[in-house]
Amino acid sequence: MTLRIAVTGATSDFARAILPGLLDDDDVESVVGIARRRTPLVHPKLQSVRSDIRSPEMEHIFRGCDVVVHLAFVVEELRDKRTTHDINQRGSRNVLDSAYRAGVRRMVIASSINAYGPDIHDEPLTEKDYPAGDPDRYYFHDKAEVEHYAEWWLRRHPGEMAVSMLRPTYIIGPDFSNDGIDQFTSTIGAFPQADRASYQFLHQHDLADAFHRAVKQDLDGPYNVGPRDWTGVRELAAMQGQKLFDVPERAAVVAANIAFRLGLTPFSGQWVTAGEPVVDSTALHTATGWSPTLTSRECAAIMILLQGRPILLPEYALERDAACEAALAPASAVVGVAAGEHVQLRTPDGSVHCELHRGGGRRTIVLPARPGSHARYCTPLAVELRERGYDVVAVDPPGHGLSTGPRGRVDQAQFDRAVTEAVEYARRTFGGPISIVVDEGSRSPSPDDPLVPKRVRGRVSVATYISARTIDDVIAHIGPAGAATSQAASSAPQTIRG
Repeated sequence: MTLRIAVTGATSDFARAILPGLLDDDDVESVVGIARRRTPLVHPKLQSVRSDIRSPEMEHIFRGCDVVVHLAFVVEELRDKRTTHDINQRGSRNVLDSAYRAGVRRMVIASSINAYGPDIHDEPLTEKDYPAGDPDRYYFHDKAEVEHYAEWWLRRHPGEMAVSMLRPTYIIGPDFSNDGIDQFTSTIGAFPQADRASYQFLHQHDLADAFHRAVKQDLDGPYNVGPRDWTGVRELAAMQGQKLFDVPERAAVVAANIAFRLGLTPFSGQWVTAGEPVVDSTALHTATGWSPTLTSRECAAIMILLQGRPILLPEYALERDAACEAALAPASAVVGVAAGEHVQLRTPDGSVHCELHRGGGRRTIVLPARPGSHARYCTPLAVELRERGYDVVAVDPPGHGLSTGPRGRVDQAQFDRAVTEAVEYARRTFGGPISIVVDEGSRSPSPDDPLVPKRVRGRVSVATYISARTIDDVIAHIGPAGAATSQAASSAPQTIRG
């Protein structure tokens, strides 16, 4: 099976999440990326076409394509709602009709759970619940209207072209940045019905997986796309120490409308809601086998961390490997490697994140990251050491990386307690002699990495630990991984002064 796929809205955040997986698929021959601007992504399979989805040339662009993925939609609020509705509704109708006339076999439309409307419900909604939208909220209304047209079209053309509508919950990830995420992670939050308001946060990798599956099989009708759990806004506030206020919805809408008219905020009262409806995504799992790899709670923590905000409470620290790697993705792209297992160690100061590399040798090395950095920048050295047979435990200082605590705040006592806890964990896990080594040759942290604190508060010295720039420096200090050691050497960590 070889597929030629057309993707509208190819410069959107959705496209940034979805396109890489399609382009890496051997079953995909080529992708036509359609947007009003040229797509910045460069790939030998990708052809960039500049066009408006309302244009009659859509039919010509779609000819020869097997699948159309429709992502183009006005999300960021425009003052001109007539233009907004024209792009969203007439443009979407044109995409569907043009795809059919061009002989496309399958179409996947990016809808939203906002098509259900803004009301909170006591039970999770399923595809059997009607997408009522909300005529007073342009985004909710337009998503519902596009679905209504697609459903009408399917009844008029049974079996002629598969048309599915995927309804994602709230998307987070390194490619997603918007006013909503800024509000979720601000130091002060305000929500109507704060005791009831909740969201289902979904990682962009899980979103991309859902679209990828829909592209490769015939599906008709709507499908919810969300995690099994949900996160209340009060819990979200507790995770990061946000001050949260419960505000009357009507007053909040009026205030947002005034601020929008005055140009003080990028959104009006049309976006002020008491959370979002919770949905059940069983239908998509049954049809395609799709399941989310991350929970809403994990995604909430990732969102907070990717915004440079702290996770303050140990119970919210990321633990599962998949969640940790999702949060570390920007740093992994910088160092060029993603490896290791992840553990969280409880200390009097909170939770300390460690990255484990099992080399199966008789020596263990604890690699504490310097303040101002985090353990992922030690991963290249850790991988080299593992390949030489060393067991390695890389450590995030408190307030850094995936460890809890105010961002960048760590003093000598906190740092030493974190290292001591990592040494004790290494002794319990691996046994044998343990050496503490500071990686002086690691890559400088990227200023664009949100897990690197903008400022380090506190003075920490690492002069009591071994200092090394290369793996040869490490071996010169502590010897090869399989070397025999005395009982005395194995009873305490080596803290040779550099």
